[in-house]
Amino acid sequence: MKKLFTSAVFALIISININAQEKIYFDENWEKTTQSKMEFYRETENRGKLTLIKDFYKNGTLQMEGLASDATPGSEVYEGKVTWYNEEGKVLSTGTFSGGIQVGPAKTFDEQGRILEDLIYKADGTFTGKLYNYKNPEEMSYYNTVTTYETPDNFKSVVYDEDIKGIRYETVSNSNTGAFETKFYGEKGKFIGVNSSGSSADKITVEYYQDPMKVSKIEKQNKEGVVTESIIYSTKGEILQEEKKNKKGGYKKTYDETGKLIGNLTYIYDKETESYKPQDGEDYQFNYNFSGFVAIESYKNGFAVLKKYFDENGNLSSEQILKDEMTQEIKYYYPDGKPKGSVTYKDDMPYNGTLYEALVEQHYKDGVLVHSRYFRDEENLKAETKINAAQTVYNSTVYDEKGAVVYTYSQPVEQDSGFTAQIIQYAKGKPANKAVVKDGILQSGKIKYKSEYGLKELERSGKWIIVKVFNPEGGLIQESKVLAEAGEQDPYNALNTQITEADLQYEFFESM
Repeated sequence: MKKLFTSAVFALIISININAQEKIYFDENWEKTTQSKMEFYRETENRGKLTLIKDFYKNGTLQMEGLASDATPGSEVYEGKVTWYNEEGKVLSTGTFSGGIQVGPAKTFDEQGRILEDLIYKADGTFTGKLYNYKNPEEMSYYNTVTTYETPDNFKSVVYDEDIKGIRYETVSNSNTGAFETKFYGEKGKFIGVNSSGSSADKITVEYYQDPMKVSKIEKQNKEGVVTESIIYSTKGEILQEEKKNKKGGYKKTYDETGKLIGNLTYIYDKETESYKPQDGEDYQFNYNFSGFVAIESYKNGFAVLKKYFDENGNLSSEQILKDEMTQEIKYYYPDGKPKGSVTYKDDMPYNGTLYEALVEQHYKDGVLVHSRYFRDEENLKAETKINAAQTVYNSTVYDEKGAVVYTYSQPVEQDSGFTAQIIQYAKGKPANKAVVKDGILQSGKIKYKSEYGLKELERSGKWIIVKVFNPEGGLIQESKVLAEAGEQDPYNALNTQITEADLQYEFFESM
């Protein structure tokens, strides 16, 4: 009996040692570390021919558990079901493995416990099942989506608001052939139309407002791809614009939100060009979300006579007056409606007045550009150019972001293809370098300017140009000698020595 008892105790001790848990510590990158530096830790336990792996967060909450035939950290070969958890103990995902390859059911959940993936994997990595995306306007996700893979190549995607049987659109696609069919539905799931690849029938396309999902535009195209009908709706469901075209002509009618007609444009069909040309009336052009207009073009007897343009807030910004398709005058306005300036045209070219385009102002007198200003924003001047009294030379000044002079240069009004100028470069308010450039080639002196490669310095030395490129901290990173008359150069090469007027205004390295 004593010998039997001793054998039993010995067997128990061996069993305890065999099944004893091993603890391994990991840092945030799952690299092995010490206990004091760990963010995760692992406990393993033998389960026959397999090893049970349990990973824990630093606070002791289970992070993952599953069986493996090889438990080597970083090279685990999982077998069967493996489950991952978040720090609150909720399941994040599950997967099924065979020989370390994901095969079988797999599920993924978001932090709220909603299903994101419900898939079945094959050994070749393909899968069938469903993918889910949930509406979250705060993260710019405005619709719910369910995508079902019936086979690895064929899937159906349903995009909807709250009710998957309500307002929505459904697309069935084949990733191999590229074939697709999209069905569109309106309020309460009412069918609107379909757009199918390879179909000779008329195609319907529907656009929707976001949050809540509502129909914003319905468009019909014939088999040639020409839009024959379209209707734009407001967020309240009223018709804002309707357009119809046939082989004789067509119309476009625009309404305000009360239903009042504010624009009526007629079209005629040109058989020679197989296109529709505006004839008479007003063409109202909406912005991207149909909340206002970006332009209104007025036509008379087939010619545009007036074009009005509006800013992003819907304020009139300019009016372009035309005659026989040629600009006669452009008037500009401040956001409050007050006149900002105007420019008259002659032979469709600016003649007298000031032309405003984005952050550029150009003043013309008798067809000659006499004064230009270029801005960084609405207030900060970047560069300015004035013509001399004899109208033979343009004198320009370039400013940095703090308003200090960086360059002054003079160039002839009449130039060949390349940039020709006499340049003075300033440092701390005083002239520093002088340079003469002809047809883009440095003739004498030295100049520094910003480029996409860094700060470049060019210096003429006999028939050579010394090229130096510096990093934003001022460290020299490249230096070379290039023949001044080297011919055509690669503009994308850091050692390119061709100088343009744009180089003096380049601001890629604004911090330098």
